[in-house]
Amino acid sequence: MARYKNDKLLKLIGERIRNQRISEELEIEDVAEMTGFTYNTIVNIENGSETYLSYLVEVCLAIGVHPKDIFDIKVKIRSRYELSPSRKEKSRLTSRIRVLISGGYFKTPKTTSEVVKKLKEEYNLEAISKDVSSILGRLLKSSKKGSRNIYYNK
Repeated sequence: MARYKNDKLLKLIGERIRNQRISEELEIEDVAEMTGFTYNTIVNIENGSETYLSYLVEVCLAIGVHPKDIFDIKVKIRSRYELSPSRKEKSRLTSRIRVLISGGYFKTPKTTSEVVKKLKEEYNLEAISKDVSSILGRLLKSSKKGSRNIYYNK
């Protein structure tokens, strides 16, 4: 995966930190001493360079501002990429299986085909066995019954 960096947003955050530091009449050296970070780390944060979230929080505390105030920026709320239909369906399927788990459906062991059938009955959902099996394997304990996996609550 390619590295991603929102330069515009990071620069705005850095400017807010710099402005707060200046309004508190603090020099970069002061913030470096109060945080234990290097001068260059503080400069990089103020210039909008990548940084650790924990560094950013510590700098905010040193300059007397709550991190939420630094992040209180109007942004367009949307993900970088759309969720693919297959991923969306798997998330929906996982959610439905979690409901079955919390409702006690797995008090007795179930096979994948039983779960697929239950999903069809309860939600009119045409689930693919391999997808259901994959999700069950993450959420429940399993054992073998012949060549089939059976799933039950952990």
